[in-house]
Amino acid sequence: MTTVSAAQSAAIYLSASKNDSSTQELDNTTTKISGYSSSSTSHSGDTITLSAAATAALAATSSTTTDSQAAYYAQFFPTRSGTSASFGENVLDPAATTISTGLSASGIAQAARASMDAEYASMDASGKPFNYDSANGTDWYTLMSGLDRTALAAVSSNQGGLFSTKEQGMAQYIMLQQEQLATGNYSGPMDLESKFIPAPASGQGYSIDSSDATVSNRSNVTYSSIASSKNLSMYLDKAGSYEKSTIGWAFNRASVQTAYEEEMGAANKPVDSKYVSNLSIVGMLSELMKNAQKAHVRSNPSVLNVTDLFNETWAKGHEATIQAALTTPRKELGFSQS
Repeated sequence: MTTVSAAQSAAIYLSASKNDSSTQELDNTTTKISGYSSSSTSHSGDTITLSAAATAALAATSSTTTDSQAAYYAQFFPTRSGTSASFGENVLDPAATTISTGLSASGIAQAARASMDAEYASMDASGKPFNYDSANGTDWYTLMSGLDRTALAAVSSNQGGLFSTKEQGMAQYIMLQQEQLATGNYSGPMDLESKFIPAPASGQGYSIDSSDATVSNRSNVTYSSIASSKNLSMYLDKAGSYEKSTIGWAFNRASVQTAYEEEMGAANKPVDSKYVSNLSIVGMLSELMKNAQKAHVRSNPSVLNVTDLFNETWAKGHEATIQAALTTPRKELGFSQS
């Protein structure tokens, strides 16, 4: 009987810890926010039983407009003045744009830089400058409240070299939070967790299978763990063209694809092509990850740029091939990585 932890491969991606030299300044981002809770790395396999109130709330959410759903998710990104509508909207649609609409890669980065600088200035003017260690991450959300997910991707990938290491990490963290909320895992301030309905965003085609039953008697892979991999794959595939042109997206998508394919293999079940990316760079990275796992080599959970990627042990000796493969999606999607 093959034993595979539901989170074993996904942890490569889902963990928000920062261990490589390019992100050490974050000092373990997952613990920097006081009172912050995230279930993104936990796959207990337990069947979720909703209370009558939660069931009613979920039904109500399903029948509301997209704006109402976006507002529901926005509450988990508290800013100094309220919440960020863009953050909530991007939980539902990662490709939805505001500040980055119609802009080139460099234009997106410049718009994000200007928005963040304005927020820094506003906080300074209030007499309470930006506080990296603010409770519940309020100042993180406030700083980036004017950014859509595409702009967050520009910050996390340091497009144009305009962003600090800490800013890159904060942007990546918010993006991870959006992904987890969309796929039914709570991620956000601890004191808001009771408001969260533990189910994927409605109307988005996600699997709601939370069964702890195993898929087959050949492994301990559960239906809920496979649903989690499927849902995350779907969310990432809905991302906008710019985000898909980034190395961070390619690494993350390859990581969750690796998790899904290994889970299905362990359960002796066929892989559904719906959850396999059609971008060649994703397939290449996924194969390298699988080979690395066979050799018991783990991936760093935080890859934002070429340097991070080439620092992966399993990438050594494959730099030229990876670099060439990265060029294809950039050209196809119309964005430069520079």
